[in-house]
Amino acid sequence: MPHRPTFPPSPTTGPTTIDHSLEDRVIATTAQLTAAIEDALGCRVNESVLEDLLLELDRRDYVDWVTITRTGDYLWDLSDAPDRIGEAIAEAVVDRLESWLSGSD
Repeated sequence: MPHRPTFPPSPTTGPTTIDHSLEDRVIATTAQLTAAIEDALGCRVNESVLEDLLLELDRRDYVDWVTITRTGDYLWDLSDAPDRIGEAIAEAVVDRLESWLSGSD
């Protein structure tokens, strides 16, 4: 079984004041992300599976979770996620191509 990183440290409950540094960020709860995916793709998404995926992406620094709301929902910062995920995919493709090319000498 592969080694799995531990869960991120437990944050404190949602902020009591508004954090204005988040105003220009893409911030959403897991429930909001689930609804957005379902609306955009027209398919049902299991919210707990999506949250597990987001936690794994957070462990690998592709997304950031900001806090847990007062209702117990994770609040995610997805602002840099497309760039981070795109870079990881590009790196994996380049590695594959280099491996393939070095094997065909």
